[in-house]
Amino acid sequence: MKKIQLTLLITVFFASSSLLFAGGFALSGVGSRATSMAGAFRALSDDATAMYWNPAGLGFMEENSVDLGGTFILPSSTWDPTGTALTGIPGFAAKEYDAEKSLRSFPSLFVTMAKHPKLKYGLGVYVPYGLGTTWDNYNEVLFGISSPDFPKEEMMSSIAIVDIHPSFAYQITPSLSAGLGISVMYGMIDIAKLQFPFTGVAPAYYSYGTPKTTDLSGSGMGFGANFGFLFKPMDKLSLGISGKIPSEISLDGEVETYTWSAPDTMRGGVYDIESALKLPGEIGLGVSYKVMPNWLVNLDYAYTMWDRLEEVVVDFEIPNVGLMQDKLFFNWKPTSRFSLGTEYVMGVNAFRAGVHYDQSPIPQKTQTPTLSDVGNKISSNLGYGRTFGKFSLDANFQYVSFTEREVTATNVDAASHMPTNMMGTFNANSISGNIGLGYRF
Repeated sequence: MKKIQLTLLITVFFASSSLLFAGGFALSGVGSRATSMAGAFRALSDDATAMYWNPAGLGFMEENSVDLGGTFILPSSTWDPTGTALTGIPGFAAKEYDAEKSLRSFPSLFVTMAKHPKLKYGLGVYVPYGLGTTWDNYNEVLFGISSPDFPKEEMMSSIAIVDIHPSFAYQITPSLSAGLGISVMYGMIDIAKLQFPFTGVAPAYYSYGTPKTTDLSGSGMGFGANFGFLFKPMDKLSLGISGKIPSEISLDGEVETYTWSAPDTMRGGVYDIESALKLPGEIGLGVSYKVMPNWLVNLDYAYTMWDRLEEVVVDFEIPNVGLMQDKLFFNWKPTSRFSLGTEYVMGVNAFRAGVHYDQSPIPQKTQTPTLSDVGNKISSNLGYGRTFGKFSLDANFQYVSFTEREVTATNVDAASHMPTNMMGTFNANSISGNIGLGYRF
């Protein structure tokens, strides 16, 4: 029975961690110019970041280029369990908790070769997924635990995917281009969770058990692709369609999990894990229109297939038992993102602004403090660019506000009696910036 409970614990933890990664930590976009227009770039895609937004944009380029960029993000998250059953657990108080703040940075590099009249190609290296949250809120001493081995950061996430992205485009006609990009991805994940198993036979009789801590770390490789078409029926108007195919990253790692009892008893161990981290497909449409020769307005819509994350399969090794497999199912929903952006050029100066609305795919039944994606998001962006002959410099500022989420009921896995969420009021926001330097030759 203990081995079965351990099996289910690991499976519950890993499944929720995978979903956390795909839902809560997708970055807003790549490139200072595109991000300053809130990602309304699918129908424009006239710089090297087209490899991310719409690779068909390479087909209309006429100069080789090298672009360096960096994204800097400062997320902020709060969680208030006041008024929930969770405050009845020794170690948590009826107050608002803050996640530890840390500035995170993600570099990017793009190189394009566009001298051929029809065939263009390039290579990008960037981070499409990243971020993390760290919490040190639980006071285990109040539960009677005095072990020095009890983890200090009991709830934590640190996640990133690096995408090495060769891309190709072909200008089919003077007004139509098609593009394709290949993703060679390397993923890194480190997640820590704090859970309290429930006892009882019905929700009305549930009571909290002793704390369980779980720390999972892993890494692995995966492959994916994106595609796009860009159509320019007239000088003022361009239309774009692009998408990403569903992909996955094979992860190898280990999970360290313990059940704690006062004062210093810990039961558990370290186990090897293998799994496939599924990333959703996406399809999007965009339109770009020049209101005046120096003023353009972009609209963009993206549909992301988060329902691909409904099932997670985990393989793990238990000593004296062997390789085991389990599944968990989640009712994730697809999401929509609407973006509006504009750019006004005055000589060598460019002024940009944008706003986007992005739905959250994460249901209340898997919401925990480590998920900084707590609700639907509104992003406000301002940007500036300047050219210096063959060089260009771009910068932007972004503020993302999340709608408040209240989780009023605990969701418990029927087989393991482990909660998959934590009740309370969740709030989050993030401040970010991006700077880019380009060279055309």
